[in-house]
Amino acid sequence: MSAAGVRTAPAAGPTSTALRVGPGRPAVRRGAWVVAVLGVLVVLLLVILGVASRSTGSDALDIRAARPDGARALAEILRARGIAVSAAQTLPAHAGAGEPRRTLVVLEPGRLNHDELTDLLSQVWQGSDVVLVAAGDAVLDALDVGVRLSDDPPSAQDGVPRCALPEATTAGSTTLRGGRAYTRAETDRRADMSLLLCYGNPPAAARLAVLTPDVAAVPGGGQSGRLVLLGSAGLLTNQELDQDGNAALALGLLARHSGLSWITPVADASDGVGSRSLVDLLPAGVRVACLQVIVLLVLLALWRGRRLGPPVAEPLPVVVRAAETVEGRGRLYAVARARDRAADALRAGARVRLAERSGLPVRSGPAGPAGPAGPAGPDPISLVASVAERTGRSPSEIGSLLYGSGMPPRSHPGPGPVGHIVDQVQTRDLPPSPKWPSGASPGALAGPPGRRGAKPGRADADLLALALALDDLDRQVGGR
Repeated sequence: MSAAGVRTAPAAGPTSTALRVGPGRPAVRRGAWVVAVLGVLVVLLLVILGVASRSTGSDALDIRAARPDGARALAEILRARGIAVSAAQTLPAHAGAGEPRRTLVVLEPGRLNHDELTDLLSQVWQGSDVVLVAAGDAVLDALDVGVRLSDDPPSAQDGVPRCALPEATTAGSTTLRGGRAYTRAETDRRADMSLLLCYGNPPAAARLAVLTPDVAAVPGGGQSGRLVLLGSAGLLTNQELDQDGNAALALGLLARHSGLSWITPVADASDGVGSRSLVDLLPAGVRVACLQVIVLLVLLALWRGRRLGPPVAEPLPVVVRAAETVEGRGRLYAVARARDRAADALRAGARVRLAERSGLPVRSGPAGPAGPAGPAGPDPISLVASVAERTGRSPSEIGSLLYGSGMPPRSHPGPGPVGHIVDQVQTRDLPPSPKWPSGASPGALAGPPGRRGAKPGRADADLLALALALDDLDRQVGGR
């Protein structure tokens, strides 16, 4: 429908008729400010954590650091005893046949891969001492020396040796009370190595484990080294070295050879046996909290999703009266010279009204078993018969008025001579048919108006005559 054919009602005022159903602009601005403030706080927290955890040039247990958590005091004592102490990040090469044996102290042994740990074990069999600080399950599984972490660590106040290791009995009580505890594995697959457990509650749990190869199994019959598992490195630091017997125990474990390599593997080693992902580094409480938050969000989404709220009525932007709609549609038909469509619309409306007045059902489903869904309307045969009976007109005339040339074919043959006589007898007492308007005839109305070759004036007159005839039928059927 063109805009020129429809007149809209004047607006009541400059106020818009649209209703806003979402949050208002103030609420949106407040939400944006809250998100911005939270983002700034998160960024500041990350910056503070980065600055606080930034390396100051020397890591913990660094033999060059004089801080409380450094190990410079121990290194200086060892050098004073004539031991060459050196720092490294990788494992040194194997000592040759004529070279002296040495001591290897490995911090963070979980950063080493399986081959490097096997190489350390082979150096133990060649006579060197290997000290692993705070070795975990992954390292112990890779070494396969019959030792595992204890599930029941000893008391933190228990610093008594409780073993026959000479270095431990000489040192006596120490501060070796924290860190990890070791115990004998259920299946000892290293019968060629002896195990001593000290400090704690051996053999159930001990913070110091010393494994020594059998002298008879050492290649060449030379002096055997030993593998030392130290549960905590606190006694090696500058802060605790002078407490109790820490210095005596540290010197006894590290001063057996003339050379000592202080090895700190790089932290970015991706193939280490103890390397863990970011998720593994998170505490168990964080994972549980994240799971609870996810469950809460799902429940909140289900709760809010079920609250649909009441329907919101939205007024139309313009109000168009029904008469104006009909007038506008008629003008569109007139401009397009669509007289056939106008006649079809008049006939369709008349058929529906006549069916309602006659009490006939109006179908809206498929036209037949094999045909597609047809337009809404009553059954043609029943409608024509009902209107013809109530108005006294012949069925052919009613069919031409209501359907034009589109009258559906009869499902039964037309009446014969006897049927015409019966029709005349039944309609002899009825009033005569109304006169048609000038220029209109049933024959002219039988075909579709607006056919090619007809003059516009004559076609309009035929369409007007059809409208009057349909209105007359409507009046007769309704009894008005």
